[in-house]
Amino acid sequence: MPPSRPSHTIDALCAVGRNVVNFQRLERILKQLAMWAPICATSSTLQRVVETRRAKAERLTLGEAVKKWIESEYHHPTKPKQGPQPNDQVMISFGFELPMPPKYLDQLSDELESLAQERNSLIHLDLAQMNFEDEAECTALSTQLNAQNERIIRATNFLEPILKQMQEFARLIASDEGLIQELVSPTFVEEDAE
Repeated sequence: MPPSRPSHTIDALCAVGRNVVNFQRLERILKQLAMWAPICATSSTLQRVVETRRAKAERLTLGEAVKKWIESEYHHPTKPKQGPQPNDQVMISFGFELPMPPKYLDQLSDELESLAQERNSLIHLDLAQMNFEDEAECTALSTQLNAQNERIIRATNFLEPILKQMQEFARLIASDEGLIQELVSPTFVEEDAE
């Protein structure tokens, strides 16, 4: 049987585990939001572009996912790349904008970047230097991690509904009753031909 640990050590280790899990949840949301960054492609290349984006998004770190989300929120309307475009190809372009004042977006971006840096510091520096037998260090770490966790949860609670709305939109587009189906229905094509 392993030796029993003092309560301050157990509390600190539990706080570390909780924050690591919540950082992973935040990272997962941001990776999924990265898939919704503005896109512009021809009808023949759209699937490949989306598959490439998905593969890249799956490999993003938390810091990279934060940067990708910030880039997508500060985007300008998506336009085709300059240069010769095939005349017979339909260009598909879409993106989403959040109705947020720029100041709020700046604050949220700063907070997400700060959390990513704190996560990296915690994982790559702080834990290796931590003396989990020292009660004062454990108490200080637990206090710091509790405050950090509240910030992680606030960010997650803000971003998760946005992701759910985008997923619902995707479901609507893909459904038989969806928007795309309405646009390409035989009725629409027949009316256009008249």
